[in-house]
Amino acid sequence: MKKIISILFVLGVISYSFVVRAQQDYQFAHAINNPFLLNPAAGGMTDVIQLEATARMQWLGYNGGPRTMLFAGNSQFSFKKDQNVLGEFNVEDKKFFEGPAITTSKRKHVLGGKVWSDAIGPFSKVAIQGSYAYHMPFSKKLNMGLGLGLGYSNFRIDDSRVTLYDNDDAFYQQFQGNTAQQNLADAQGGIVLYNERLFLGISGTQLLKNKVKLNQIISGSEFTRHYFFVFKYKVINKGDVAVEPSFVTKITGNSPVSMEFGARAIYKKHSWAGLQFRTNSQLVFTLGSNLIKNLYLNYAFELSMGKLRTAGNGTHELQLGYYLGKNRNVDKELKKNAEKSDLKEQ
Repeated sequence: MKKIISILFVLGVISYSFVVRAQQDYQFAHAINNPFLLNPAAGGMTDVIQLEATARMQWLGYNGGPRTMLFAGNSQFSFKKDQNVLGEFNVEDKKFFEGPAITTSKRKHVLGGKVWSDAIGPFSKVAIQGSYAYHMPFSKKLNMGLGLGLGYSNFRIDDSRVTLYDNDDAFYQQFQGNTAQQNLADAQGGIVLYNERLFLGISGTQLLKNKVKLNQIISGSEFTRHYFFVFKYKVINKGDVAVEPSFVTKITGNSPVSMEFGARAIYKKHSWAGLQFRTNSQLVFTLGSNLIKNLYLNYAFELSMGKLRTAGNGTHELQLGYYLGKNRNVDKELKKNAEKSDLKEQ
């Protein structure tokens, strides 16, 4: 009987933590800027390497609030040794530089990877994932991509974050002594359709739908599949400012459907400000800019207008990224310039 009660207690707290977050998988406000965070097919849309670190801190001021750290990267690659698929980028080292251009009308092989840590209260998950995507022309100015990600994660309960009503609960101490954790493999997949102005992506995570299994006890709970739909379209004006409306839908089993409506204004292709509204009564304010030496920085602040507005208003997200193109071949450029000069003299 004690074992059943303890198991129900553990699973109840797990369920509570997941309900509060409305989903089991991580959530980032900046996934609209970099859909690769949600979709393994969304890497390699540009001809540069993209490296990124993101930190999300929710409910600041409350002990045990959700904390997420993620490191991600993606790049095109070629099976031919003599072919370089990367392009030169920001060769003039401008302080406020234009972002990399989206490239289409060609086939691409893309490798990517993510490492992240996600924690709330006594529960935490550390995971690593690698991905491959293949992009092909869908039309003259539109590319389509398919991607698959495979990874491995560790889910555990941190005993140091558990407060007991009865500190002498012998059965709970025995339960924790057995190390309440689970190692599991998982997969995600996605499809994208994109060009310089349009992005449309559909993806799914936790596709293997693993059962929650702690101390060799298989529970009735599971790591539920999550499905994401991301749409954005850039309206390019003749002036310095472009507007990019966006729409995101998140579907998770046994949870309400979450939708985000928003837009961002982009100034001279190097700085932007945005506003998103989530159907769980949250406003998300975002700011970002491409800075010096190919670095870019994004910040998001979430303002809750629902029942949990006091706790939700302490949510901040910071993202630091880096674009890396191929090295500039100065000798080759000088040789070409010299050949052009010789032709002009002739």
